[in-house]
Amino acid sequence: MMTNVRLALLSGRLSYRALFSWNTPALFFAVLVFTPVLQIVFFVLLGRSLEYRDDLFFITGNALLGATAASVSGLVGVIAEERRFGTLSTILVSPASRVAVFVGRLLPGVVLAIGTAVFTSCLGFVAVGWPYSPLESLAYLAAITVAAFSGSALGLTLSAFGLIYRDIFQIATAAQFALLLLTGANVALDRLPEWAQGLALGLPLTHAVAGVRELTAAGVTTTFWSALGTDVLVGACWLGVGLVLMNVLERAARRGASLELY
Repeated sequence: MMTNVRLALLSGRLSYRALFSWNTPALFFAVLVFTPVLQIVFFVLLGRSLEYRDDLFFITGNALLGATAASVSGLVGVIAEERRFGTLSTILVSPASRVAVFVGRLLPGVVLAIGTAVFTSCLGFVAVGWPYSPLESLAYLAAITVAAFSGSALGLTLSAFGLIYRDIFQIATAAQFALLLLTGANVALDRLPEWAQGLALGLPLTHAVAGVRELTAAGVTTTFWSALGTDVLVGACWLGVGLVLMNVLERAARRGASLELY
């Protein structure tokens, strides 16, 4: 058990550092800092021009969305770069636990996603004033953590397709647009078509965003914690799907001899 935990922590840290532009600081900060901040500025100004909602609506929603840069693109990028540098097949033929190896790649994404969301939130709150009490601030941090976990679980699921599909970033980009439009971060769910509302319920971040809306309106309530619990459940489902897909698509990649293709 401890061996698998150690494997998950070490392999996740080393692979994430080497493969997600960590060694290229300018690109790293552009992805995790500048892009989320500019996204908040854009939607705040758009909301003001359309007289739709208030600044806090877009700051909190896009702060949670900012976590997807690390959790979705980061995890997908790790698998894509493993393929690019020819190390993916080496990992898959090793006797190490698949769960430990791939969950280890999820953990750095969660940590960086939390850091991204906290940083962008603080910048936004500086502009409009801190909206939460100390207790509510801790609850908001809990919402960020849950959103980072569920988003990373989606990233793990999408990265599984990198075992058989070379242009995996196309899928990651489509997923990020879906999160942008359907999770309630920038458009209230009740303004979406019914089919889109139904689809949103199965996406990570949707319930975390709903929880933050409840936190902003009414403080720490049972509805808030219920929303976070639902998002944890959604994330756990995506994590399970991701691990199953890793196993299934690994076998398909072996049969198709596609692991070395780039």
